[in-house]
Amino acid sequence: MSHSLDDLPPLDCHAHIAPDVTHAQINALHGAVVFAVTRTPAEAHAASRRCDDRLVWGSGAHPGLPEALTTFDPTQFRSSLQQTCLIGEVGLDRRGDLERQRTVLTKILEAAQDAPVLLSLHSTGRTGMLLDILTDRPHPGIILHWFLGSPTERQQAIDLGAYFSVNAAMPDDILAALPLKRLLPETDFPSTRRKTGASRPGHVSRLEERLALLHNMTTQQVRRRFWQNLRALATRTHVLDRLPEDIADWALEA
Repeated sequence: MSHSLDDLPPLDCHAHIAPDVTHAQINALHGAVVFAVTRTPAEAHAASRRCDDRLVWGSGAHPGLPEALTTFDPTQFRSSLQQTCLIGEVGLDRRGDLERQRTVLTKILEAAQDAPVLLSLHSTGRTGMLLDILTDRPHPGIILHWFLGSPTERQQAIDLGAYFSVNAAMPDDILAALPLKRLLPETDFPSTRRKTGASRPGHVSRLEERLALLHNMTTQQVRRRFWQNLRALATRTHVLDRLPEDIADWALEA
């Protein structure tokens, strides 16, 4: 199929959606394509039973949630990657035991090492530590979620080949400093909706408007850039043919 600039759907590469979401609720997302990350192994297991045309469900263990870390099982996690091409939300967080977080993340990266997956990574408060771990255990599918690292950390992430999922709550100087060809949109819905202005997963129009102004582009061109970036990342990670058919087609035609 061939798409014009106007008919590519909104793309949201990091949002939280309950695994028991109904078809009516999905229809209320106005056709958006959403990468739905999970917080705990139990939530990931429930999500693994779903099959949705416009949702990509992740397998996650949020580093800031003790329950997620204590219930993480490396064998079960590795098995979950047979059903999904998305790992998230995982990473390090300023809250909680660093060694436990580091142990879980290391096991996750070991499982992902040769897997065709994307990784949505959280780094709040421990950005430098996360980047050091990723330097030791690189992966072509790294997406740094809501990245607010220092200029030195930003360059380290860029050198690692990382992509960045960004939202409308991020400052202009950060958005402008990140390479446009490495940007993917996110809402992180629902916990940050007041900051991002997102009323639902996939509501990225405010972000598109911000980036259009920063880069002297139209919002349609920004959206196409997002889809082109997803295509490039999904191609190099061999994820493209693991995406739902319509999502892969939009990426290829962007």
